Amino acid sequence: MPKIFPLIFLVVLFSGCASPPKLYKVESVYVCAAEECGQAAQHYGAEQMLVGLQRLLAANDGLELKICESDPKSRTCISKSACHFVQGGPFPGMGCMNSLTVTAPLLDNTEKRIRFQTNQNMTFLGVSLAVQAHGGTIAIPSVDEIAWVDESYYSNWLGVGNMTNTFSVAIESVDFDRGIIGGYWTHTNAGTGTGSGSGYGVLVLPKAMPRSENWLTAPEKK
Repeated sequence: MPKIFPLIFLVVLFSGCASPPKLYKVESVYVCAAEECGQAAQHYGAEQMLVGLQRLLAANDGLELKICESDPKSRTCISKSACHFVQGGPFPGMGCMNSLTVTAPLLDNTEKRIRFQTNQNMTFLGVSLAVQAHGGTIAIPSVDEIAWVDESYYSNWLGVGNMTNTFSVAIESVDFDRGIIGGYWTHTNAGTGTGSGSGYGVLVLPKAMPRSENWLTAPEKK
């Protein structure tokens, strides 16, 4: 099974741009809410999932969301971070995405999506990259079609490794009770180094939905 999340490439000068991400086709989305789990389409509609996900992200606004490798059966972390081998110019090594943040998640009911600002904590050879904050969306045209797509963004390693990156997740599961989002990710980057990677992983959010609530069925408390 491939390692998860971005390939981080380095050194020399920036050139080129990253190609658009391709989303994995998810047959059905699995959801857990209010201690009930099952196929989302059997319990909820797209608008309910849209509102529920926005409230989950809003509860974690600005907090560190852990990223780890997983599989679609356990949907739990099997690593401390998400790493991949990188050949960046003359420097081979492991590039890792350790976490990300989401801020200001806003509902766009007309377009059936959530818009937000995001940023990643990434390292190469244990050294942090400078990563540009950028926009992202979660689009929900149907309950079984939930796509997380970041805008193309810039990253830099030690002032010499310049890259553009794309990142997307075809969301396969949402556990509101535990605060876990799982799905099939795709990442590409171009510039000093080029490459792409894909796999299955989970985002672990610090704050889950309270046990006494169900954000997918009940209106938000004022």
